[in-house]
Amino acid sequence: MALTVYTSKDNAWREYVNPLRGMTLERIVSLIEQGERGAFADLQWFYQAMERSDALIATVLMRRRAALLACQWDVQPEESPTDTVLACEQAAFLRDQYDRVENLREAVAFLASATFPGFAHVEKHYAEGGRGIVRLEPVEQWFWCRSGMFGEWSYNRDARSGVDEGEKIERANFAIVESPIALDRILAVQYFRRNLALRDWSSFLDVYGIPSMFFIGPPGVTDEKEKQYLAIAQDLVKDGHGYLPNGTDVKYVNGGGTGKPPFRDHLDYLDRQITLLGTGGLLTMLTESGSGTLAGSAHQEAFNQVAKADSVMVSETLRRDFDKPLLAAAFPGWPVEAGFELSMEEMAVSVIG
Repeated sequence: MALTVYTSKDNAWREYVNPLRGMTLERIVSLIEQGERGAFADLQWFYQAMERSDALIATVLMRRRAALLACQWDVQPEESPTDTVLACEQAAFLRDQYDRVENLREAVAFLASATFPGFAHVEKHYAEGGRGIVRLEPVEQWFWCRSGMFGEWSYNRDARSGVDEGEKIERANFAIVESPIALDRILAVQYFRRNLALRDWSSFLDVYGIPSMFFIGPPGVTDEKEKQYLAIAQDLVKDGHGYLPNGTDVKYVNGGGTGKPPFRDHLDYLDRQITLLGTGGLLTMLTESGSGTLAGSAHQEAFNQVAKADSVMVSETLRRDFDKPLLAAAFPGWPVEAGFELSMEEMAVSVIG
């Protein structure tokens, strides 16, 4: 087995590009269309910035990651092996191979994250002389491209914009997860609308958060007295207390702030959409008032199903891209009787507080 030529990354120029600055819905649609053609650099750079800048999306991601990392990994023989002895030998061999991988938990978490951007690649790094895999190195999504929606994966070494055909890769050197649905594609629109609502709400509070105050002076005052009363009124607004001449009145005008502003309801709706999409249920902070143990149990069960799906997705990927090639080399001509498995039996992470 030859020593892997490690992928190199050169996207330092992107560190000076903030994809969120001046973002519009039209720009998001354009980036998604680029992704449909296989040019992922700009789209995935936007996705990672979005995931890191929104508190709710970041919380959902951390919950999903925590659930997966709470799982226990093992290598198990197949349920009904044709050769029990062979199954045990293959299981022991694979456990030894996984024990050599120094960043296995990191790699598992990265592969599971494919649910959000749509795909994830880790590269096999071998020990000197090709003796065993020592790392499964994550390769960020903005370095990848493909010709069309279902083309072969290729490597965009400089993470250049608009590139849909890069350097060819040796497929056997990678473990790759492709998610059937990229949740970030849906979250991008919700994220944009949520930030618009927050911006508009802040602007509304700047104008109508503090009611306008008007002083009505006593009748029959001269222009000179009006100037004096104006100075007094300005001091009163600053200090909140003082003396006014007899006959002066104070009026508070709420202007456009009358009625219930729609922003909170709109934001609550968007928060629920994001949370339901990412967890399959409602987080504690979003649970409806009055919901009790039954509702909480239902939310927890839904989240466990989502986490289980993540664990199955990662397990199947490692069985295909890690286990099978190693077993083919160590047990040539023999059927595969064992494989990697993530178990949620000891899982202690709860989506409900």
